[in-house]
Amino acid sequence: MFSGARKAAALIVLSGIIGAAAPPPAAAAEPLLVDQNARVFTLSSLRGTPLIVTFVAASCTEACPLINAQFAQTQAAFKRQRLNARLLTITLDPRNDTPRVMRVLAQRFGADPHRWLLASGSVRNVQRVLDAFGVRTGDDHTTFVYVFDANGVLHDRLLASSVLQAQLAGELHAMSARGGR
Repeated sequence: MFSGARKAAALIVLSGIIGAAAPPPAAAAEPLLVDQNARVFTLSSLRGTPLIVTFVAASCTEACPLINAQFAQTQAAFKRQRLNARLLTITLDPRNDTPRVMRVLAQRFGADPHRWLLASGSVRNVQRVLDAFGVRTGDDHTTFVYVFDANGVLHDRLLASSVLQAQLAGELHAMSARGGR
């Protein structure tokens, strides 16, 4: 879990994109993303079920394939355990990771589009999402995984690790016990 001040700061930054209760003004419309099947969506449109978000670059050969493998394992485990959550992987490199590239990546890792979306979009829209999450691109990129409850409220930020799947299952069980679906 986040500390109090850190969680409050994260909630303020992310609430404008994922959990806004009122529609944003037209000038600040929520960024549109495109999934591996070329469907356009917004982060707030995914509310209603817990959401687990991470960021990768399809061309990365270091941490990103490991995170994708962890998400593939998590997808399978959640299906077996009947845990209701959606996984979302957003590109760090929208110039190169087009929806077609993300579709190939999704196929490589067996992403079920009902459970796991791999998203791209315009450079501007993806950058707005990266900025909202405080994600920087370049050689040193994030290995964080963000856990949102069904209402779009940030529940936790975890570091991708060999125990990620168990941590995520624990987070979902805790949310369910508190009524956060």
